[in-house]
Amino acid sequence: MVGVKLRILLFGRVSDALGHELEALIPEDGCTVGELRRLIADQTGSDLLRQKGVRASVDKQVAGEDAMVRPGAEVAFFSVFSGG
Repeated sequence: MVGVKLRILLFGRVSDALGHELEALIPEDGCTVGELRRLIADQTGSDLLRQKGVRASVDKQVAGEDAMVRPGAEVAFFSVFSGG
């Protein structure tokens, strides 16, 4: 795939399993959060980011599966936190 490298930050149990950050190659015109999850699962061989309870943020805003991820965006995946 021709594309653009995107740096992805990881937090919580996600980072425990996959490290603090990843790079993924995304299409030049971007992709959805759901598509990014699939790309990362293919790249890492891990379905962790596709599990229920793992949230995403795009440019510091919690994002749903249909949210667009454009080149240069700040993307993070994190497990749901407990506590107060």
